[in-house]
Amino acid sequence: MEVSHIEYFLRIVELGSINKAAADLRMSQPSLSRWISLLEHEVGTALLVRTPQGIRLTDAGQILADRARPILRELHLLRDDIGKRGSSQFNLALPFSFQRIVTAPFAEYILRDVPDTKLRVYEGINNAIRLWMESGTVDAAVMASTETAPDTFSVTPLLYEPLVLVGDRKAGLRLDTPVPLSRLGIAHMILPGRPNVISVYVENAMRRAGYRFRNRFEAETLQLCLELTRRGLGYTLMPYSGIYQRLEDQDEFTAAPVKTLGVTWNLYVNRARTYAVSTRSAIQLLRDYVAKTIASGEWQFARNLQKKQAATRM
Repeated sequence: MEVSHIEYFLRIVELGSINKAAADLRMSQPSLSRWISLLEHEVGTALLVRTPQGIRLTDAGQILADRARPILRELHLLRDDIGKRGSSQFNLALPFSFQRIVTAPFAEYILRDVPDTKLRVYEGINNAIRLWMESGTVDAAVMASTETAPDTFSVTPLLYEPLVLVGDRKAGLRLDTPVPLSRLGIAHMILPGRPNVISVYVENAMRRAGYRFRNRFEAETLQLCLELTRRGLGYTLMPYSGIYQRLEDQDEFTAAPVKTLGVTWNLYVNRARTYAVSTRSAIQLLRDYVAKTIASGEWQFARNLQKKQAATRM
């Protein structure tokens, strides 16, 4: 099979339309259709079914889509390595809660001061990040330590931060006054449902302590959890990073750390990518940034778990 034909196929799958893929690839729709027909002829089975709503994958097409992405990624890396150019793009997955304290400022730093590094960032919950890891989409990722990761990824602790209970202004919570776990037993919680790892962790911790877990409403995004909390409909729980700057920006929330509850964030690196110069460089930049942010006191309550404090270069 020609690599270019598989890339055409994956572009169609990504965009959900042959016409859209043809426009994106800057070729005519009949030409792209012919290439896909050649690919289907070569593999001996149909890969796509055309419908009025777009395209639908056959079982064979789904297998090819699932398996081809990591293989193509490896081929590109191998080609770059042989050419002694190295892969210049680094694909990183980070949790939604990191957006304000890590993701956006780290991306800004890369764009302004390290223009030779091409960074592609994925944001998601732990479950989505794990799927990106399994598919070979990302080179590295940060996930909660309670989440399982593919064996193809190495793992090192990055940092620890407590979970904070978040309420509206009337709740009167204070960052300098931690609340006991029992406080969660009387609060109406607004949290994602299973299999969200933090929700499962909190539920199990409360049951072990003999408290009832009351998840009043299952909201699957950080933004919705906060909005419902702001409206006074209950409390939510998240790492401090998720509430970073929101207390000052909106003056609509109050928050307090919960005693004994916290999350350890691990850094996972795809073992197949570690030889790439861009991967090693970008990972060190990320480690440096996290260490610097914690050392500055900006990341309240966070504790750096890296064995060696990275030298700050920013």
